[in-house]
Amino acid sequence: MSRSSWWYGIALFPLVLLLEFLSGFGSRTFIAASSAPGEPNIAVGIASFALSVAAFWGGILVALIVLVCLLIDIRTLNSEEAWSPSPVWGLAGLLHLAGAVFSVLLVLSVPVLSYYLYRRHDRVGTS
Repeated sequence: MSRSSWWYGIALFPLVLLLEFLSGFGSRTFIAASSAPGEPNIAVGIASFALSVAAFWGGILVALIVLVCLLIDIRTLNSEEAWSPSPVWGLAGLLHLAGAVFSVLLVLSVPVLSYYLYRRHDRVGTS
């Protein structure tokens, strides 16, 4: 039985999707507030800009945490008899990190990371 708890960091991967949506919402709100006819609402523009930037960089930070936890989990499980994952699984973490910037890549990385956690739970358990 594995004593690796690094899977908790990998389980954060859906947060990147949420932060991507928040960043897009902030960007659209900023554009709408700054291009509205008449007097622009400065507070809405600043708040939406701040939300967009914070969500974008937060997504990159969470994706980086997921990548590091995935690589350490793979290395920790490398000596397990129940399941020894291939280092190729690390590419899913890199793809997820790239997906924090290019959101279309999340279509690939989210199912792959979901499958990794499913397979890890099935073969090793959650401890």
